[in-house]
Amino acid sequence: MKPDTSDADEPRQIKSVHKAIDIVHAIKDRRGATLQELTDDLELTKSTIYTYLATLRQEGIVTQEDDGTYQLGYWVIPISNYARNNTDLYRIGRDEIDELADQTRHTAHLVTESNGNQIVLYEAMGEDAVTSDYHLRMRETPRQLYTSAAGKSILAFLPEERRDELIARTEFDDDSNAISDRGTLREQLAEIRERGYAVNDEEEIRGTRSIGAPVRGPGEAVAGAVSVTAPKTRLQNAQFTDEVPELVMEAANIIEVKIETE
Repeated sequence: MKPDTSDADEPRQIKSVHKAIDIVHAIKDRRGATLQELTDDLELTKSTIYTYLATLRQEGIVTQEDDGTYQLGYWVIPISNYARNNTDLYRIGRDEIDELADQTRHTAHLVTESNGNQIVLYEAMGEDAVTSDYHLRMRETPRQLYTSAAGKSILAFLPEERRDELIARTEFDDDSNAISDRGTLREQLAEIRERGYAVNDEEEIRGTRSIGAPVRGPGEAVAGAVSVTAPKTRLQNAQFTDEVPELVMEAANIIEVKIETE
């Protein structure tokens, strides 16, 4: 559920919109949900959820299968494509991501930040890339910035006030090998700013490494990040410490230049 947004300093908001979005997120998180499952997950009555579902079905935002399970409808696809295709970072960066995947032979990602989460705009698979549920989750699920190399590189180079706000909001997962406290996170972010790129060494998925570098927009704003992910056995020694980081930072820099001159 969304946090209470009734604070006097906040602009007025429509609670029914929040409820509808909560239902959509619950369906996505469960990869399909029944009315009873949604009732169990959300602090809403079954009748209220049913009414919302009826409206969402009428608009094509959700569909209902023969067994009663609700799924997200195809309506969301053109909306998401429109949002992505009208992003300078995506339009300018996708060719460089293709090139990066060819150069490294691994999986390359173009990532941006939205509401404190990382969103994958584009993904390219190199010749030696390993497909997995991990990459599927990256594309489908917004994740906190601290969980990946791309996300950490974005967080490290955000303006200090915005960075502090997002760090304060971070909810750490004690069950993963990722950073588990704000102090350690701040230390890593300082190192990333000095080095120019971030690494993820089996912090989220055992046996997987990644390298990410920020893409700056006009006025040094952070537009997003570029990253490469590969099995640890294929990203070792100089490849992990020098060669791939240089290629990732080069790709990020080329995208920056193209954004500036667009």
